[in-house]
Amino acid sequence: MRVLICATEAPLPPTNGFRVMLTALTQEVRRTHDVRVLAFRSADQRTPRAECGELHLLPRPEAHSPAAIFATAHAAVRRRPLRADRLAAPMESALRAELDTFRPEVVHVTSGRLAGLGRVLAGRPSALGALDAMHLNVEARALVATGLRRRFLRAEVGRVRRFEATEYRRFGRIVVVTDADRAALHEVDPSLEITVIPNGVDVEFFSPDPRTRVDPRRIVFTGVMSYAPNVIAAEFLAREVFPRVRRNWPDARLAIVGRAPSPRVRALGDVPGVEVTGEVPDLRPWLRQSRVYACPMTSGTGIKNKLLEAMASGLPCVVTPLALQGLDVANGEQVLVATSAEDLARDVSRILADDDLATRLGAAAREHVRTQHDWDAVARRYVSVWEDVRLADGRPAVS
Repeated sequence: MRVLICATEAPLPPTNGFRVMLTALTQEVRRTHDVRVLAFRSADQRTPRAECGELHLLPRPEAHSPAAIFATAHAAVRRRPLRADRLAAPMESALRAELDTFRPEVVHVTSGRLAGLGRVLAGRPSALGALDAMHLNVEARALVATGLRRRFLRAEVGRVRRFEATEYRRFGRIVVVTDADRAALHEVDPSLEITVIPNGVDVEFFSPDPRTRVDPRRIVFTGVMSYAPNVIAAEFLAREVFPRVRRNWPDARLAIVGRAPSPRVRALGDVPGVEVTGEVPDLRPWLRQSRVYACPMTSGTGIKNKLLEAMASGLPCVVTPLALQGLDVANGEQVLVATSAEDLARDVSRILADDDLATRLGAAAREHVRTQHDWDAVARRYVSVWEDVRLADGRPAVS
């Protein structure tokens, strides 16, 4: 099967959750199918020395270019999300060229910000990797905004919901990573055909290293630290949960690890015992050398790749229920789950105090992601979706 993937970001380093997903998915699917990726190369990504036929890169449009400003103004007039067409419109001509030359049997568009491409794909088998319910992420950004920006984002939520309702139905199938995202999109448009496919994790890359010396008092939280839900979680962890842990463990330390920390996250470095690292060359030492992973998410959508990576590393994890979207795990078996700052601190303290508990939870967490979130299994589910939309269109496979 020939599959064309249109993506907002290229599957190139430096990594983030989306790029990791896209890289792993394309690598797995290419084992048995012909895959070509049409994607934007961001400013932080280097162009490969020799761009192969499997990858077609476009320069990512600058946010303040005349074209981007025009697209924003045009969207405002049409009551669309103000960035709805900033990426889709510049990709249209390249997409048309790929349709003529590569002649894909299925086109997979990801993420929801490219849903405007559905107009170009009319009459062709296509799927939209929305991944999450975009309007919920805008709501999360509004929570950490103030003043006029908060008012703007609250208005943007309505525009995004209308966009989801009108543009997503152009695709034969929508793919999201959690049941909660499916429910949120069905609330917007009950007619959408939605499949839930959880994200995967490179279990071997994030494997534990028995030679590593673990800091018995270090707690770690990871992620892109400019992302609003991570900012909220980091503040909650550092200002509400961690001080309660220090009452029983005065030598406990908290490492907040991840690139692009916002000013609010950088300010957490002033909290006693808290270290804000910024970007690190390799996340694995921070996971392997820590005693416990804390993931106190209170907003946001989708599977938490950072949590999958911590579990694959064999770290015992303390989480809020929201962090477990898309994961079929049980409190006390693979993770410890709590909601309040007091209860989260209690569970972190339990792991700091109990070697057997830490070992048991870490081993169970790793075994869970090894069996349930292996990228090979995830890729097979995507292929099944693509075959479904192709067959629904009535087109035979091309050998």
